[in-house]
Amino acid sequence: MKSTFNNLLLSFLLLFGSATFAQTVTIDSPHGGFTTERIQTVSGSVSGNLEKATIVINGIPQMIRLQGGKFSLSTVVAPGTNLIEVKAGNASDRVSFFAAVPPRDIKVVLTWDTATDVDLWVLDPTGEKCFYANRSTKTGGNLDVDVVDGYGPETFTMSKALPGNYSIQVQYYGSYDKPVTRVNVYVVLNEGKPNERRKQFQFVMTRSQQVYHIANFEIDPES
Repeated sequence: MKSTFNNLLLSFLLLFGSATFAQTVTIDSPHGGFTTERIQTVSGSVSGNLEKATIVINGIPQMIRLQGGKFSLSTVVAPGTNLIEVKAGNASDRVSFFAAVPPRDIKVVLTWDTATDVDLWVLDPTGEKCFYANRSTKTGGNLDVDVVDGYGPETFTMSKALPGNYSIQVQYYGSYDKPVTRVNVYVVLNEGKPNERRKQFQFVMTRSQQVYHIANFEIDPES
C-alpha cells in the first residue's frame, strides 16, 4: 500500500513539475502577414532562467541575449517571404511574413558568440569603407544595423552592386574581457531572386582593437 502511494505521489510530482517548468518561447513581433518596412524589430520572451537563446533569420542562425526573459533585435528583411524562428531548449516559436521591400544585390551579415563589440567593415571596389563612422557610401552601400553589445546581426547592404572586388573586414572593437570570440560572416548576393547565392566565412578573434581580414568577393560586370 505504501509503495503504491509513493508511486502515485512520484507520478503526480513528475506530471506537475513538467507542466510547471516546461519551456516556452513566444515571438511578439513581427506578427506575420505583410510589411513594407525593410528593417524589422524582432522581440518576444522565453520562460525559465536563461541568459541566451538562438534565433534563425532566413536560414542564418545566431545567439540572442535574454534580459528578464525578454529579447529584442533589429534585422534587415529579405524581399518576399521571410521566416524567423527562436529556439530555447526544446521549445521554439516561429513566424513568417511577406516583405514588399526593394531588392538588394549585396547583403553582408556579421554575427558573433560573445557579449562584446564587434564591427563590420566592407570596402567597395573604389576603396571606400562602409562602417560605423561612415554608414552610407558614395556608391550606395549602407551599414543598416550596428550592434555594440553582442551577437549581432550587423548588416551591410547595397541595392545596385558596383562591379569589382569587395573586401570584408571585422574589428574586435571591445572584447570586454572575453579573450576569444568566434564570428560568422554571411554574404548573400541577389537575395530573394532565383539566382540568389550565399557564402559563409568563419573566424576566431583573440585581440581587442585588432582588425581582421575575413574574405573578398567579386561582382562581375553585367554582360
